[in-house]
Amino acid sequence: MAAKVRIPIQAACACAGAFGLVLLFAYAVPVAGRADGTALNGLMTVRGPRINPILEFFAHSANPRPVAIILAVIVVLGFVAGRRREALAAAALVGGATLTTEVLKVLLAHQRLDPTFAAQHLGAPAFPSGHATGAMALALAAVLVAGPRLRPLAVGAGAVYAIAVSTSILILGWHFPSDVFGGMLVAAFYFCLAVAALRALARREEAGASMSWARLRPRRWREIAALAVLVGAFVVAARADAIATYASAHTTATVFALAVAACCVALVAAAAALADR
Repeated sequence: MAAKVRIPIQAACACAGAFGLVLLFAYAVPVAGRADGTALNGLMTVRGPRINPILEFFAHSANPRPVAIILAVIVVLGFVAGRRREALAAAALVGGATLTTEVLKVLLAHQRLDPTFAAQHLGAPAFPSGHATGAMALALAAVLVAGPRLRPLAVGAGAVYAIAVSTSILILGWHFPSDVFGGMLVAAFYFCLAVAALRALARREEAGASMSWARLRPRRWREIAALAVLVGAFVVAARADAIATYASAHTTATVFALAVAACCVALVAAAAALADR
């Protein structure tokens, strides 16, 4: 097997292994399960009449119908840009990830009841999260379809969208953090398979074209990263006191929220790097 195909397949295996570890910790490790519930309780305290409409907007944007509409837009843009294979692979990625998540919910249904859980309404079929799967799958589909020039923009927008949806469903109490991690890993698994399939079918690119994109990419990545850091620093500085107070009272929730955000960024950035190769 060629290295260019073997690498994404290995990455898919790594995603499957990470999914198994998250499932093991969530279902079979009591300490991890309690931390899952404690984090959910802490995140749910953020809810309020002013922020709830925003949270519900992002959460419902990952419902099946909006996901299908957004995917249709991504596919159409891919065809218009002449990236037909990537557009079809993106459709298969989102469809496969969504279907797999719904099947896994039934197969892995497990009631997690604990006195520390505020969200007692959560049913047994919750792992992995369908909303987190849909949001991450759309983000990765955009990265896959975007050409080299637009890929940094797709990475930034996709990561922000995935973070917004994932944190919204946690604050609203729709899912445990482990459900969110599981959903994101399902989407990442299918992205890796899509890349492997594209590489197996694609012809070799001209060396000159690859070199020209390689020269353009680093500067754009630095600009996007610098902008993200500046925006993040501004938000933290503006709400420093409130953030410090919340983190002190809900340390576990803060750690899990940061982990979810970091996982979103890491998966989307890694997907872009894999697509670039």
